[in-house]
Amino acid sequence: MPRQINLLLSVIFFSLIIISGSKLFKAENGIITIERNIEGTPIKIMKPEQSNGILVFIAHGFAGSSNFMRPIAVSLTQAGFTTVRFDFLGHGENTLPYSGSITQISGATKSFINQTNSVIDYYKNIYHPSSIILLGHSMASDIIFRTALTRSDITSVIGISTYTDVITSQKPTNILILNGEWEPTLKLKAYDILTKIGIAKPKENILYGSFDDGSARKIISIKNADHIGILFSKRTQEAIGEWMNEAFEIDPTIEANQMGIWIAIIFISMFFCFFFYISSLPEKLNQHFDISFKKFIFVNFCSLIFTPVILNFLKFDFVIFPAHNHLINHLFLYTCICFFCIPTNLKTLFANRSIPVFLALILVYGIFFGTALNSYVSTFIPMSGQRLSLLMILLIGTIPYMIYLQVLFNAKTHNWLMVVIAKIQLLCSLVISIALNFEELFLIGYAILLFLLFSIFFGSLSNKLSKKVHSQISVGFANAVMLAWAYSTALPLYIP
Repeated sequence: MPRQINLLLSVIFFSLIIISGSKLFKAENGIITIERNIEGTPIKIMKPEQSNGILVFIAHGFAGSSNFMRPIAVSLTQAGFTTVRFDFLGHGENTLPYSGSITQISGATKSFINQTNSVIDYYKNIYHPSSIILLGHSMASDIIFRTALTRSDITSVIGISTYTDVITSQKPTNILILNGEWEPTLKLKAYDILTKIGIAKPKENILYGSFDDGSARKIISIKNADHIGILFSKRTQEAIGEWMNEAFEIDPTIEANQMGIWIAIIFISMFFCFFFYISSLPEKLNQHFDISFKKFIFVNFCSLIFTPVILNFLKFDFVIFPAHNHLINHLFLYTCICFFCIPTNLKTLFANRSIPVFLALILVYGIFFGTALNSYVSTFIPMSGQRLSLLMILLIGTIPYMIYLQVLFNAKTHNWLMVVIAKIQLLCSLVISIALNFEELFLIGYAILLFLLFSIFFGSLSNKLSKKVHSQISVGFANAVMLAWAYSTALPLYIP
């Protein structure tokens, strides 16, 4: 494709970014947003121009943050509700780790319930609301139902992507359960909840019980929605609005916003804007590395097996968080073993370094993508010294691994295949680590998901740029910084 066309397409997608951004800002017109930190808990309050006196506490799911819940908070606030979002211990901007067993109610769950109660009590005393509503997604759906059982001042509880075993026919008060159409297990769980409280053959969109005595129960399936998409669905906001109207006999005039669509357009446009800009760059000549494919397969397989086994008995303590500490050790040891399959003469790799390429990638990934992620998806900007120190220490593992991938990417033959295999084998190795020590390393499962998303989004763009400018060391260092960045901010802080 001619260079001029690529540049034109890049400009078009950049224009879409500007338009989508303005739409997102417009969606929050008239809303007053206040950020506070109460006893270590980061909190975001959204106040409408005219309040109806009802206070809604909104809790995010596992490994998420209050930013995930922003579209729902905006729609409720525009309808007159005051909304309070907060980050659970170890999540988002909360620098206090959570601890305790994840399989026992007396462990991490109890800590989250206590934290939720503290937030409710604090803002109840400030706003003196006429009613209090709790709304939670995924993990938080169970937390808010259990929290409501400990209180007598909750008017209604709304669970999104709900899984809990504490609902009875009378408690908690007035329950709405929303699940995505593409969440079959959770949909079946919702039916099971109603069946166990005595409702024979329950159906969706039917109100069971009465708001008068607090026994109202209703389940709704959100069309074309999965576990994450349900938070950005217009239908989710409409269903919550209809429930509010039934519960309070008022018309909250909730106008469902289109923030989910504009957020999606921003990320897609950012990707293609950068993609077509890279495509417009002239390609430089490059010297490739001679790597034996058979030797590569053998060495990587050995690394896959030996790394998790060795680390199960011996590892360095870089940080106090088991998942983060294991990632540093795993990436470093795994790469050290893998380096036996690559040539020793890597002068070309270091000779083609480029500071502008490195800085450009950090700017695009960290500032542009990062700001969008941090605002509307999950916390991505490291705001605390603890998160920044985690980022720096994680580089011990991410730098050698990302440089190794760039060497493979620059091989004479089978380069793409070797990079894909190397990534798959690393993930398999991490899965073995989880199996060997699930109680401490269960969070590695989320790290695997982050790695996959990173490879699909950032990795593909970086590899395309590497192919153009052939500055593998700069691209490798940039990728290493961004992967460490993602792990330091998005991976929850957990101590068993």
